[in-house]
Amino acid sequence: MKRILYAHVAALALLLLAGTGAKAGPLDPTAVQWSYNFTPGAPALIADNNPTAGVTFTNDATNPAQGKSKVVASSLTVFSTADRFTPDVLINNGNWKLTLQLTNLSEGVAPATLVFTGKITGDFSATHSDLDNDWGTVKVNGGPAEVGHVGVVQLGSYIFTVDMSRFTPPGPPNQGVLGSIGALVTISGAVATVPEPSTILLSSFGLSFLGGAAWRKRRAAKKQA
Repeated sequence: MKRILYAHVAALALLLLAGTGAKAGPLDPTAVQWSYNFTPGAPALIADNNPTAGVTFTNDATNPAQGKSKVVASSLTVFSTADRFTPDVLINNGNWKLTLQLTNLSEGVAPATLVFTGKITGDFSATHSDLDNDWGTVKVNGGPAEVGHVGVVQLGSYIFTVDMSRFTPPGPPNQGVLGSIGALVTISGAVATVPEPSTILLSSFGLSFLGGAAWRKRRAAKKQA
């Protein structure tokens, strides 16, 4: 009877141990749910030589995503009534800023803030657009600004890499084609997790109980001999 009882208790301990371990296991990075929101530093870049012309930035709502994804940080639109031969110009006023709030929805940890900068330069009119972009700096969670367009931050058990290197120049106003600034967000493998206290306790209990059962079995066999 005691042997049957020992076997049932040992089996229960192992089941609890397996269940606890499964609960603590991390998600695959492709299953991680997250959200993003980009806020422009200004609604528009105003042409150097004309306060009624420039390039607008959109301020979109927070959007959900899952796993690796390309995202649009802001759509760009040119507005101008200038003649092709006397175009509006962006040289001094082309500096832009986009602030990203990045949230790990799967784990519910505090969001991260990444600030990207760059500069759009060129000329444009009512019938043409010739704009380019130079990437500036990236700042993560209020840290120092670093030259480049890639920001890396840990959110919970995962590493998020935001590569803000996508630029599509906008078309001229008469064409109505939007440009955009975008990013590729990737999520790396989970950081190693420390076993929960209950896992360690059950493991010790299960191993000790099985060891004791084996010792009792050997002792009973010696008595019978």
